[in-house]
Amino acid sequence: MPATAPTPLTAQRTATTDAGNTSAVARLLNILDLFTPDTLQIQVDEVASVLGVGRSTCYRYLQELSDRGLLAQRGKGKYSLGSRIIELERLLQESDPLLNAGKRVMSEMADICENRALLLCTLYNDRVLCTHQVGSSHINHQGRHMPIYRGRGSAFPLFQGAGSQAILANLAPHQIRALYLAKQGEIAESGLGEDWTSFRRALSAIRKQGYVTTVGKRNPHILALAVPVLNPEEQVEASLLLLSANTATEQAQVTMLAARLRTHAAEIGSKAFHEAA
Repeated sequence: MPATAPTPLTAQRTATTDAGNTSAVARLLNILDLFTPDTLQIQVDEVASVLGVGRSTCYRYLQELSDRGLLAQRGKGKYSLGSRIIELERLLQESDPLLNAGKRVMSEMADICENRALLLCTLYNDRVLCTHQVGSSHINHQGRHMPIYRGRGSAFPLFQGAGSQAILANLAPHQIRALYLAKQGEIAESGLGEDWTSFRRALSAIRKQGYVTTVGKRNPHILALAVPVLNPEEQVEASLLLLSANTATEQAQVTMLAARLRTHAAEIGSKAFHEAA
């Protein structure tokens, strides 16, 4: 199951869509897309404005989602995610071939996770989502304890960070071309190239090397190294990301681990592919 072409789906980015041209099912799903790390509760008036519907219609949508446990009312006109989400998460944990393969393989890599974190990252629309983590919950850098922000369920831009770029570089050529045409500004801002030629050259260099290293944008004391998770058909499924302290010693040691990460990434890709077949 190769990664599919990224397509933005969040309701915020489709707020200008004419409600008359959007199905009721799509509007219901767009309500769920309103939840973000910065928006843990939604209000009726805001939802109605985003969807372009009246309050009575909006209340009906919210009630339908609440009746199915996807939302929970937290006060007058306020809603949060409901308990059904937890139940679905449990089912996902048991049924996702890539996640299950990642868990099994990553559990055997504890010996390299002292003061490091190892994460499995997958493509999710136009973002990269962290789905599993082992190792440290923080990184110690010269006495400073720095928390890992890329925990399970965290989504990050497709063009920034080693975990994202390892996936990006291994997408199909038509996907890469489509992304460039749609996201030239973000690509330039990420340092991957000011034009198509330089962007294509940067991704080619990542593929040839077999891994990518970056320094944290939010925290320059964090070093990241990622390798792609490819299935037996050489299609990218995910990335395996190792986070460590950004020191000269760690830079050398982490780079030496790249070959082992590639071996384990290939094992994850193979197990997931055959389990899904």
